[in-house]
Amino acid sequence: MKVKVLLFLFVFSLGLFSNRVSGQSSLVNLLNYALEHNREIRKSNLQIKEANYIRKEALGHGLPQVDGSGSYSKMMFEKFDIPSSLYLMIPPAYAPMIKELGSIDKVYSTSLGFQVTQLIYSQSYWIGLKTAQKTQELYTVLKTKNEEDVIDDVASTYYQTGSLMLQLQTLDKSLKNLREIYRIAELNYKSDFIKETDVSRLKVTITNLDVTRQTIKNGIDIQLNYLKALAGMPDDSLLKIDTNALLTDFERIKTNGDFKAENVPSYQVLLKQDEVYDQQVKLSKAKYYPTLAAYGNFSFSSYNTTSDIDKLKNMNTIGLNLSMPIFASGVNSAKVNQAIMKKAELQEDIMQTKDLLNINYKNALSEYQTAHDLLSVQKENLELSQKVYRQTLLQYQEGMASMADLLNVNSDFLQADNSYNQQILKCKTSEIKMYKASGNLKPWINSKK
Repeated sequence: MKVKVLLFLFVFSLGLFSNRVSGQSSLVNLLNYALEHNREIRKSNLQIKEANYIRKEALGHGLPQVDGSGSYSKMMFEKFDIPSSLYLMIPPAYAPMIKELGSIDKVYSTSLGFQVTQLIYSQSYWIGLKTAQKTQELYTVLKTKNEEDVIDDVASTYYQTGSLMLQLQTLDKSLKNLREIYRIAELNYKSDFIKETDVSRLKVTITNLDVTRQTIKNGIDIQLNYLKALAGMPDDSLLKIDTNALLTDFERIKTNGDFKAENVPSYQVLLKQDEVYDQQVKLSKAKYYPTLAAYGNFSFSSYNTTSDIDKLKNMNTIGLNLSMPIFASGVNSAKVNQAIMKKAELQEDIMQTKDLLNINYKNALSEYQTAHDLLSVQKENLELSQKVYRQTLLQYQEGMASMADLLNVNSDFLQADNSYNQQILKCKTSEIKMYKASGNLKPWINSKK
């Protein structure tokens, strides 16, 4: 009974693990998984934590600092005898003391102490603290940008893989029909109803489609492995693509064309970098200001001719330390100008990026609208080619169409289907581009739920 229970729990836990990392069929589930397990995003989380510790380090420099010290030493001497003639020169009151000093061969010293410092005023400290906070905010914005990049990569690869799967499904249907026709054609050839060249041509077509099928299948495997790597999934995970959603999810997005570059994460990163550079300029100028700190030294010491620690005597010092820059041979001025130049360079990047983002959004919107306009045209063309293929197949079976006619309309059908699949892919990828260009790619995931 216990064995059955353990076996059930083991299988159940495997099922939970499998559901957690495998079998992602919908794009939303895969994207949510990628946002949690992608290596770049996990690295971004670590950078945010690192920036938080940097801020705490900067904050700690303005809080009380306490350093302690202690020592225990033994100094050894060589005993010496004082000549009798020397005693005649020493006052009698000091003679016993001199004699005792001559007998000392070692001295033990003990010292304990600690120093307390407290920063009172420092322009560099306050600006540095704010700079660390801005850096932490920068890493947070960078994480948002990385998330949008991951969504873009995963979604685009997902759609590309789905498009290949749709092509594979069409090829399988076509091959199934052609193999059935080939079987009938062989019987007709043996009965001398058709020529051998017709049978051979049909076989060549089937072989070429088999090669194309294998190429597409290999492409799907490569794309699936790449998709797993992007999402941070283990290599042995089972990943599925919901191809039905590719064919049905075509809701036309209404947009008022109101674009703001400030909503785009890549632009937000530049703005936050500008804030950091602004703080660095102030930090460079803070070198001109004095620094004031309070300190206190508290020490205790003892000396003895034996190893026993005698009574400790203390000596304390308290005071203020003022540091004021006077002349640095232009070093500080050069640093300030360097920081100003970096900020000016970044301002040029910001203005150029804003112009490019505006153009990028207009192009993405135009591409999206054109892709959706052409989708209905490609769908009608596909439906027409299917209709022609069925009619020609019926005519061939009734002896009213040749094998060449059938193969030609089959080729036209495959080409129309491939064009339709490519148009689906353009619609999906252009939708991603438009959302990314407007800075709304992450909210787009929530709209898909």
